[in-house]
This record gives sequence, C-alpha cells and structure tokens, in this order.
Amino acid sequence: MNVLDFGDRRYWRLIIRTGLPIMVQNLIFNSFTLVDNILVGGLGEVNIAAVGVANKLTFIYMLFLFGINSGTNIFSAQYWGKRDLKGVRKVLGLSLGLGLMVSIPFTLTGLFAPHSIIDIFSNDPEVIRLGASYLAIVALTFPINAITSSFSMQSRGVGRANVPLIASGVGFLFNAFLDYALIYGAFGLPQMGITGAALATLISKFFECSVLVGIIYYNKYELAAKFSEFTGYSREFLLRFFRPVLPVILNEMFWAVGVSSYTYFYGILGTEAVATVQILDVINSIFAAAFMGLGHAVGSVIGNLIGAGEEDTAKIYAKRSAMVSFGFGLVMSFLLVMIAPLFLNLFNINESTRRLCELTIIVYAIYMIPKVLNHLMIVGVLRGGGDTIFAGLIDVGAPWLIGIPMAYLGVRILGWPVYLVMALINLEELTKACVGIWRLLSGKWLHNLVKESDPQDQLEQAPEIA
Repeated sequence: MNVLDFGDRRYWRLIIRTGLPIMVQNLIFNSFTLVDNILVGGLGEVNIAAVGVANKLTFIYMLFLFGINSGTNIFSAQYWGKRDLKGVRKVLGLSLGLGLMVSIPFTLTGLFAPHSIIDIFSNDPEVIRLGASYLAIVALTFPINAITSSFSMQSRGVGRANVPLIASGVGFLFNAFLDYALIYGAFGLPQMGITGAALATLISKFFECSVLVGIIYYNKYELAAKFSEFTGYSREFLLRFFRPVLPVILNEMFWAVGVSSYTYFYGILGTEAVATVQILDVINSIFAAAFMGLGHAVGSVIGNLIGAGEEDTAKIYAKRSAMVSFGFGLVMSFLLVMIAPLFLNLFNINESTRRLCELTIIVYAIYMIPKVLNHLMIVGVLRGGGDTIFAGLIDVGAPWLIGIPMAYLGVRILGWPVYLVMALINLEELTKACVGIWRLLSGKWLHNLVKESDPQDQLEQAPEIA
C-alpha cells in the first residue's frame, strides 16, 4: 500500500463516512455561536464583546469536556475496532460520570460568580454587566453539555456519526428561532436582548440532548446501555483507561486556560479589540468545522484500524491524511480571505472595528495551514494512536512557552494593534506543526491500548472494518 495512492477507495470511504457527518455537525454546532453573535451583533459592539468574554468560561469547560470525550473515544474506537461492545459501554459510562462531575464547579461558578469571571477579561463596566447576566443563564447548560458531548463523541467511535448530526440540526433550528424571538421580542415573546440569547441557548441545548439520547435508546443503538453497564470497573480496567486518557484531559484543561489568557491581553487593548477577536473567532469557527471533521474522522478510523490489528494500514493512512490536510488548509485559507468580509456585513460595527477585522482575517488565513495540520496531528493521529502524552506536551507547551510570552511582548512591550499581536501569538502553531510532523514520521505514536482486553467481552461474528 502506497502513501501517495490517493485513489484508494477504502481510505476515502472511511474518512468521508465518518468525517462528513462530523464536519456537518461541527458546522451546526459552531453555527449556534454564529447565530448568537450575528443577532447579538445587531445590538452593538459592547454586546458582542460581552458575549465573547462570557463564553470564555464555556470555552474552557467545553474543552475540558472535549478532553474527557476525546480521550475516552480513543478507547471506544479501538474497542469497536475489535467489536467489544461491553468495553464501549463501560467507556461511555466513565465519560458521562467524569463530564457531569466536572460540570458542577463550572456551573456553580457561572451562577454565583459571573461578574468575577467577566472582570478578568474586560475593564468595561457595561461589558461586565451584560456578560455576567448572559453567563449566569448559560452556566445551566454545562450539565446538559456533559451528556450531549459524551453520547455524541462515543457515537462517532462506533460509526453512528449521523445520530448526533440529526440532534444538532434540530437543536440549531430551534436555537435560531428562539434567538431571534427572545432577543428582539418577535412572535409575541418578550424582548430580552442579550439575556434572551442566553435563554435561547439553554432551551435549545436541552432540546438537542433530549433528541440525541431519545434516538439512541428508541432505536436500541450500541450506546443504549443499561445503567448497570456503565459500572463494574476493575482496577486493571481503570488503570489502563486513565493512563492515556488523563493526559488528554489535562492537555485540554491547560491548553484552554493558556489560550483563554490571550483574551486578557486583548482586553488590555480595549473593547474594540475584544469585539474584533470575537467576530473573527466566530467566522473562523465556520471554516474550522471542516478540518475538525477531518481530524475526528482520522482519529476514529486510525483507532478502529489499530483495534482491528491493521497497524501498518493505520500508519499509511496517517501520513496520507497529513498530506490531505495540507491541501485542505490551503483551500480553507483562500476561502477565508474571499468569504469572511461578506460575514462582516452581518455585524453592526463601526468602520474602525471593521478595518481591524479585515486585517485580522489576513493573519487567520496565513496560519490556516498549520492550524489544520495541528488539529489533524493532535486530535486525529496522535490521540487516535494512543500517543496522548506526547500530544499533550506539544499542545500545552506551545501556548504557555510561546503564545503567552508573545502576547506579553506584543501588548505590554511593543504596544502593537490586535492583528499584529495575533500574528506573534500564532507562532506557536508553526512550532506545533513542525514537531507534530516529526512525530508522525518517527512512527512512535502508534499504541494498541486494547490488545489485552478480555476476549469474552467481544461480540460474536464481528464484521470487519470496511
């Protein structure tokens, strides 16, 4: 099998079958934020900045959840590769328990100390007031997100990526309707402004979770487990589970805190800079949905192949995917420059903020290729191959050792505008890309984590990975 054999139908079938639903679901998920920001954007830059800083706690929590579920998905993908359904359900139980446990302190912080959180990222009293009112409601979505994220991520590991896609689609439509109605007081509902956007998010997240879990249990899919199947972990199982998963959780936690600290530096530059970054992050997230789908697909496919004993194929597919991601990043970069300015027309911003956004778009586009490569390498190849410690070292080390010092240099010492500060910060992406490619070529990233599982747990007549 040749790495350059891009006519390999099996490769594209596996990537598209898993990646396309994930890509669309990520697009829908990011559209929740896009719709919120576009509709809130009609209220002005202060409201945009308020939503942006309020969502930093959500960002950290969601990445914590992503770490839990991305780590557990390493196991569920490899278990499913050998058709060990009992192992898959045990892993789901652990991801649910961990997610709900972590949601408690985040929810309590958002409910009872929202002003303290917003005050970290902004000195504008109006941004703090509006952001706190938004966060106090959105914090109630955290336990709901724990359930949704667990079932969604593990559904991908067992080849049911279309199920969370359907649930997200329904949730998005519900959110868009409620956003408009509650922000501006349409259809007989009260006009609530930024608080209405938060309430719409809460209601739609609950609806999305209900649809997702309902579909799984109604159709008796693989994850429709009884409560007893979520328990019964042996000491050996837990040790084998947490050894690779704990680094992923810590990875996402420290990475999220590091990246969120950038907002502190943007806040020093003023509300206009914070609004610029928030707008561009929302626009960029739409493009990021595509390469996130590729990364998750590669992770699931590689995990399945390793679990099925096809380690040589997994190595070839990993290298081929890195080449695909490079071309993909180039296309995304071009599209971002061409299309992003059109999105700016949807926001009620002044000419100065618009100019900052236009310059920042160029910075985002320049760093698009390394960003795509990094997501593919860290989330797809390294985590899919069980190489979570190395993935965590480069993913966490880059923002703390490069990004934050560059932010300090750009803001405190050089006094540069936001787009140049962002260009300095993103030097971390170039560093991660170089180290990640080196690790890929070394072949040391591949680890079979489920080889020693009890064969009695496997399903009879398990079909092959095709």
